Amino acid sequence: MEQKFLKKETKTFSVVTSVLIGIALMILVIIGLISGNFLGISIIGSSVIVFASAIFMGAMQIRVFSNYKNQKKYLCADGIFYICLTILVAVAGIVFVLVPNAQVDIRYFIFVFALAFAVWKVLISILGFKHKYYNAFAELIIAFFWLLSGIAVLLTIFDNLVQVGSYLMCVSNYLLGIATIFYILFSYVYKEPDFLITEEAKKILQKELEEKATRLNRFNSRYSIPVVEERENKEENSIEQKMEKLKNLREKGFITDEEFEKRKKDLLDKEL
Repeated sequence: MEQKFLKKETKTFSVVTSVLIGIALMILVIIGLISGNFLGISIIGSSVIVFASAIFMGAMQIRVFSNYKNQKKYLCADGIFYICLTILVAVAGIVFVLVPNAQVDIRYFIFVFALAFAVWKVLISILGFKHKYYNAFAELIIAFFWLLSGIAVLLTIFDNLVQVGSYLMCVSNYLLGIATIFYILFSYVYKEPDFLITEEAKKILQKELEEKATRLNRFNSRYSIPVVEERENKEENSIEQKMEKLKNLREKGFITDEEFEKRKKDLLDKEL
């Protein structure tokens, strides 16, 4: 029997998160096309979705870590880092919008944060390749799109590259959202996370399976066994009644001893 280390509610959370991100991306595209200002709306909207997706993904990592805690603890650290860094990027973005004439261009900080995201995910992917985790390549994809988004923000600083940076940011943010959906569904729904399979996890899972078997046995002893015993008693009573009927027929002379023995044998063979 294949062991399942990822809990059902965690997989449900993964699917719901992915669906929400996907719906948000589709709504954003539709609004951009209808409004006639696809680029402007997409840059702002996709950035918001990327920040929300990153926070969702961080929460996802922490939730997965809580399923039979990984001994290396890197998964929980990844989730916490995701959430904290995402908040910093979002704050920097808000400051840039509210204080456009700041002495220091906040976009430099956003680029640094995005670069930190990318470097961190590369380190996680290296760790994944080292331990032969199946999702290591997906980590590299996430790292690439975070780096691409950061470069796009950096390009908008220069007057002659604003348009290029804007289009690149729009595309990279959409692709980052899609990559996040792919990562979550692939890592936590399609595949069973192999990084959860530790000795500690095996012990906890075995204990849960034993407790489940105990509860099932209690249920069977309370509801199933009496029903079986009642059925068996009915069958026994039925056989006894038939045997008693045969005896009465023999005693009254309706059947001979030979017929009695033959019918008794037939009855026992049929019932037993």
